[in-house]
Amino acid sequence: MTALTALCVTVLLAGCSSGSPDAAPTVPVARVAEAADCMAPQVLAALDLTPAPGTAATVPSSAVPHVDAPDPGRVPSTFVAVSAVECTPGGTLVDTAGTWSSVRARRLDGDTAALEAALALGSASASSQDCAPSASARLDLWLVDALGRAVRVWVPDETCAGGPRTEVTAALDALEVTDSTTYPVGLLEPAPAPSP
Repeated sequence: MTALTALCVTVLLAGCSSGSPDAAPTVPVARVAEAADCMAPQVLAALDLTPAPGTAATVPSSAVPHVDAPDPGRVPSTFVAVSAVECTPGGTLVDTAGTWSSVRARRLDGDTAALEAALALGSASASSQDCAPSASARLDLWLVDALGRAVRVWVPDETCAGGPRTEVTAALDALEVTDSTTYPVGLLEPAPAPSP
């Protein structure tokens, strides 16, 4: 009976500790890539922007395809970041070919210390069972060093996995946007054929 009681207490404590709001999961160290790339297949998939089968490609067949991005992870202790690249859904773009889905890449410069501290937090706990994630809150993030090398970082979620923690958002907002570019991803609706 005593052993059973001790086992139950242990299980309960383990359950409570795993549900702690700031309990960071075991996240592997991120691998350093040659550069940040918001058009990498894994980034587009994470943002739910992968073109549907049969949709037109935005990259000409003669162009070099985007290389695979490493899995998101913790910032390596030896990596010295000087900026960040934020990848988010960019809405729709319209050109002569039709209407496209898109991804927006923003370069953010400044002191990344607050951002790195926020990235080291765990995901926040959900405060309501009724809340739902917002598609507009999706984010994929890279940190970049002075040589242009980049690490794709794991971003802790806010409540209900509706986007990054407020600490991460605040740290990103404190950085200076030095470049913002929107790239077409997949053709959602072809332009109507010209009238004869």
